[in-house]
Amino acid sequence: MTGRVHAYADTTRLSDTEKTEITAAAKQRAVTVARFLAAAGLAAARGSTTVHTNEQLDAAIDELAALRTAISRVGNNINQIAFVYNAGGQPRPGELDRALTTVNRVLARVDDAADTLVKKRL
Repeated sequence: MTGRVHAYADTTRLSDTEKTEITAAAKQRAVTVARFLAAAGLAAARGSTTVHTNEQLDAAIDELAALRTAISRVGNNINQIAFVYNAGGQPRPGELDRALTTVNRVLARVDDAADTLVKKRL
């Protein structure tokens, strides 16, 4: 994978049976349904009938994507707190502490995901 990570907002419609089969296949490979669908789609696009996954790497990629969302949300919260301060107000009690605690928790997850990738490379 090179460049920017893209997310598709398109909705995929499946029958109950199709959803069950795909969910089971993803679970068997220890990846998210989204990661499984991406791997299957890429395999088909590349002319392969075999879905190859690297569970450890795929899990780390999924975690990094989730972390990007978490960081964006925390950044939004901190921007709202800064807006209140800049307007001469006071944020709600504990609001800044909660945001900073969340930042530290997300940073620990970033470290864990990076460690996973480093170990995979070795």
